[in-house]
Amino acid sequence: MSKRGTSIERLLHRIEQHMEDWQRRMMARETELQAHRDELWAEAAEREKMLVQTTEEQEERELSLEEAVKEHKVVFVVHSEEAGKALREFADGYTRLVGVVPGSEGGRREAEIKGSWLIFE
Repeated sequence: MSKRGTSIERLLHRIEQHMEDWQRRMMARETELQAHRDELWAEAAEREKMLVQTTEEQEERELSLEEAVKEHKVVFVVHSEEAGKALREFADGYTRLVGVVPGSEGGRREAEIKGSWLIFE
């Protein structure tokens, strides 16, 4: 029985060692996770600070639509679904815009919405 008792004691001792190792690994992992969380919170705070700064700068500048278009080289165009498909085909084909012709002055005029013909090559 003493041989069996020592086998059980060795097994119990090994199990206890495994549990202690597991607890050490878990504590180390938790410490690592907390450090990572702190790092992420610091990054988030920095991003928020940069966003506030950028927003304030943009508000101070108050670019007109024309200035914004020139600076960012982008324009929002109101168009039909068919015209949107054609524009997508032009963009996919690397067609370039070569001219803009103002639309006719006659007809219905909405607020400041005007139309133009875009000429692509």
